[in-house]
Amino acid sequence: LETKYEILPEVCGSFENWKEAPSAAYDFDLLWCDTAIAADRFVKLKLYQKMNHFVGMSSITRKNNLGRNLLRMRKQFPKEYKFFPDTWILPTDLSDFKAQFNAKNKTFIVKPDNGCQGKGIFLVRDLEKVPMDFSTTYVAQRYIHRPFLLDGFKFDLRLYVFVVGCDPLRIFLHKRGLVRLASEPYVEPTGKNIGQAMVHLTNYAINKMNPDFVENTNPDDARDGHKRSWEAVQDHLRSCGHDVDQLVAEIEDLIVKTLIAVQPSLSHFYHSCQPEDVENAMCFEILGFDVMLDHKLQPWLLEVNHAPSFAAESELDQVVKTEVLTDSFVLLNFSPDERRRKKREAREKMEQRAMGVSTKQSMEERAVLEQQIARERTVWEDAHLGRFKRLYPSEAKEREYLQVHDAAVGIWEMLMGGTSRRSVRLTEAPPEDGDGRPDAEGKQERRKAAGEPKSEKEKEAPKRTPEQVREVVERLMAGCSARPRP
Repeated sequence: LETKYEILPEVCGSFENWKEAPSAAYDFDLLWCDTAIAADRFVKLKLYQKMNHFVGMSSITRKNNLGRNLLRMRKQFPKEYKFFPDTWILPTDLSDFKAQFNAKNKTFIVKPDNGCQGKGIFLVRDLEKVPMDFSTTYVAQRYIHRPFLLDGFKFDLRLYVFVVGCDPLRIFLHKRGLVRLASEPYVEPTGKNIGQAMVHLTNYAINKMNPDFVENTNPDDARDGHKRSWEAVQDHLRSCGHDVDQLVAEIEDLIVKTLIAVQPSLSHFYHSCQPEDVENAMCFEILGFDVMLDHKLQPWLLEVNHAPSFAAESELDQVVKTEVLTDSFVLLNFSPDERRRKKREAREKMEQRAMGVSTKQSMEERAVLEQQIARERTVWEDAHLGRFKRLYPSEAKEREYLQVHDAAVGIWEMLMGGTSRRSVRLTEAPPEDGDGRPDAEGKQERRKAAGEPKSEKEKEAPKRTPEQVREVVERLMAGCSARPRP
């Protein structure tokens, strides 16, 4: 456990037979790190080991990357991807951003792309106040000036989304969540008050410094303190006559669409680093989705956090975060028998290679096996959800988001300059051609057997080494194509 949070060893210690390894050099089952984990570290993991980050999740957890990826999807699906405010990446979109100031009384919120806890965030209404010396990348968004208020205070939601697979995506939303209020009553922004952070910003790290900040003392009370239980607030909204079920459905929809936008890249990095894995189970991530509600109770995605705080500074924090972590570790399904099985299989493969008798699994066999494992795992997960709700995959959800997912694959192939790996799905058998092989892979194998030269697409998309994968990640984080221009 490479963590500063006391709650992590507490929760892990509550599981029977779990023991903390002295360091990552030991033969561990679970690697937890508060910060992102590099691709070369993931490459070295054994098939029975798991780590709490995906390589490439920065595609949505860095504010500039989130903006770029969602804007690409919005171009193809304007109505489907209207759940985030108008966004500009500065300085790239500076000229277009300047044009927005032609209209009067427009307010924008500007954030450093890699900031956290509210650091470096400011509101701007005048073009002259926009920083022109960009030593770092900023993200500017149209300010939601008519937010939904609780007791006169602006607030946002911290929702815990558990991603435990990328091919297919395995997305769960925990029923527990936090409602974080600003610590000063809300007033619409003007030139005189836009500097009042505790009115306009809901970040806990900022507002807890206010002498008037009130900690929650009763997690079941929707009116207690400046940090409240999402479950309690939902009950309060229902009692006021609001359609909470519709609100929750819209929040779930934006979570799935956000992750689908980057599924092809997550899958590519995962399979490039661990090509032997067929279970899609070596990475997981607890993401913090920050969502704001406007006066019509429409949800707006603000940002996605790859390392949400697990500090337990109140009873509410302790209850919510303990349950999120406990239910997450249950869904990881650690098993001594599975560990022994995978070790045995790895040893047998090494012995077969040494003897020169190893047999390579065909593309068709692998596709069938991956789908079978995915279906069996889905059944097991549905019986061990705890307080999680499955958002994806299911047969119905795969059909619902098929067009969106196909578009995300198309965008990824354009950026990569190659053909994407076929995604694993629950709803269909692997598509076959005349020879009974999955279409694209079968054609490649037949050409190889016949001694035919590789197609142009195959030439353009050679297998990448871990070092090349890391370079691709860095280029995509910078908003560039995966391939450098000649």
